[in-house]
Amino acid sequence: MAKSLVIVGGGILGAAHAYAALKKGSTVTLIEKDLQPAEATVRNFGQVVPSGMERGEWFEYGRKSLQLYQEIQDQYELGIRNNGSIYIASTEDEMNVNIELCNYYQSIQYPCQLMSKAEVLAKYPSLKSSYVVGALFFPQEYSAEPETLIHNFHQFLLQKYENYTFIVGKTVVEVEEKNELCTVRTATNEKYSCDEVIVCNGRDFKTLFPSEFNDSDLIVSKLHMFATSPLPQVHLPGNILTGLTIRRYESFECCSSYKQLDPTLVNPRLKENGIHILFKQRVDGSIIIGDSHEYATFDKADQLGFYVNNKINELMLNEAKRIIELPNWEIAQYWVGYYAQCKENPIFRKKVGDKIHIITGIGGKGMTTSLGYAQESISEIL
Repeated sequence: MAKSLVIVGGGILGAAHAYAALKKGSTVTLIEKDLQPAEATVRNFGQVVPSGMERGEWFEYGRKSLQLYQEIQDQYELGIRNNGSIYIASTEDEMNVNIELCNYYQSIQYPCQLMSKAEVLAKYPSLKSSYVVGALFFPQEYSAEPETLIHNFHQFLLQKYENYTFIVGKTVVEVEEKNELCTVRTATNEKYSCDEVIVCNGRDFKTLFPSEFNDSDLIVSKLHMFATSPLPQVHLPGNILTGLTIRRYESFECCSSYKQLDPTLVNPRLKENGIHILFKQRVDGSIIIGDSHEYATFDKADQLGFYVNNKINELMLNEAKRIIELPNWEIAQYWVGYYAQCKENPIFRKKVGDKIHIITGIGGKGMTTSLGYAQESISEIL
């Protein structure tokens, strides 16, 4: 007999678990505290980039996620765009890492291609010739509008599955397991019974099971991002990642040539603030630029603050101007995002009793890997 689930948290990790469970015939009630997801799932670039993942299972989760996004897109308009990802090398050493990674991915049949400086500038004429040495391109990867993707995802689930209920604006304050059933209670005293509960609580470590996070390696990262006004005359398809990204992402760190990168070529203030520059053009022509990383342990995350640090934005903007030429640099929006991750482990996963599962701390790889990870996770739970 198919089980019933309540999932707490409507971000991409919770939604991915809902989809995996629904495909197995379960009845799913998902409860989201906000009127729509408003945390890390929407405060990001909207990139699905398995190419940046660590080798092994998390790369495979990303590759599986590509298939699952397309599976949904074939049935419902999610808004994903198959324009690929490009990693632009700014030095010969960075290009050597690109070459090594390309050889590896081709050996495991993950399509990619090297591009010369001339090819890159022909495809992306807004990039500065003084910055570009060459690039590594992944044609199969996706970009999306993060603000609308998760909304579309839930609408797809509601349309396709009669056994899916999506409840918003309700905060779950208590989860109990008793007599082989779980009871979930909201702050306004609504109660729901089910066979299993999955808590995908993002960075909220205070509301449910706060003691379960003690002695964990959970940390919270604060990111700065901003976006230009619409620039329809600029054409930047796909995910544009740069030399600083090559120096940051796990997939590149696995390469032996990574050790040959000269750290003195990077402004130390960029490194201090965890800055690596990415560009993603929205459908309206505006360009998202970011990002930075400040960290605090989960119990001191409030100390990261809610403010936008203009000095960090200025560092990012100056580096962005070194890479790309735009008709104007009018910035229309600034914002910060927060996500939980584990310092050493790839994800935080813990059982409370037999039927309550806490799954959080997926970090910046949530958009890329959640769908693939949830397929395996739900198989274990059910």
